[in-house]
Amino acid sequence: MRQLTMFWVGGFKALLIEGDPAAGKTSLIEQWHARLNVPLYKVPCSPTTESFRLIGQLLPTEDGRLAWKDGPVVKACRDGTSVLLDEYNTLDPGEATGLNMLLEGYSWTIPETGETITPAPTTRFFGTQNAVDSRVSVSGRNVQDTANDDRWSYMEVDYLKAELEEALVLRHLLAGKVDKAIAEPIAKVCVRVANSVRQAFRDDAPGVDKPLSTRAVLRWAKYTVMFQSVMKAQGRSGLHYAIRQAVRMSSSMAKAVNEQITLLAGYDENLNS
Repeated sequence: MRQLTMFWVGGFKALLIEGDPAAGKTSLIEQWHARLNVPLYKVPCSPTTESFRLIGQLLPTEDGRLAWKDGPVVKACRDGTSVLLDEYNTLDPGEATGLNMLLEGYSWTIPETGETITPAPTTRFFGTQNAVDSRVSVSGRNVQDTANDDRWSYMEVDYLKAELEEALVLRHLLAGKVDKAIAEPIAKVCVRVANSVRQAFRDDAPGVDKPLSTRAVLRWAKYTVMFQSVMKAQGRSGLHYAIRQAVRMSSSMAKAVNEQITLLAGYDENLNS
């Protein structure tokens, strides 16, 4: 929050946010703008995203003519609002380089119309991405051109602190009318296991090939509530069963995570202590 605040009040133009999947990169920017009541255009990027989808293009009208249609980047420049380019480093580097002048606040002429666009002083650009050199298996990421890279301020994010992540999971469970006495221990053990797996991943522990994201933890906790009673009637653990419904894992990682659940929950898959 300190870093984002200084970026905002300092009048900087572009901020690139990098971190593991589901570390809260997109949510941070969404909630920042929601709390300040500032409009935010959100653009999902991909390897096939072309610059005209960001800037704008000529489109046919009902009377058979062509008229210019602003893309989200030009709209934000006109209005002085913000653009979030999600999964920014999936963009082709050539397409991303086409944004260089706007990222720095320079005027830019639309070739198709001859109109010169000067970004309003409050226009800001945000990019979110997973690191190219991350150990997490993410595909389709590109190293962007140095000139483009130099336009961005940089911020790295990590997962929530344990007590905040537990509170988040608990809030979701309580919103689903789950009894607090049931929800609290589930939230606690799910987050404890997730943090243990994340640390194992960072330590290159055998079998652990990715961290457990916050979104996976939320799914796991909800599935645990749903499966717990029926699995218990069969003499089996809802926690162990639900994790396999919440996230796809290799067999080696599933075994490692299973062991962590047993260690931290105090019982194994067959409810044996």
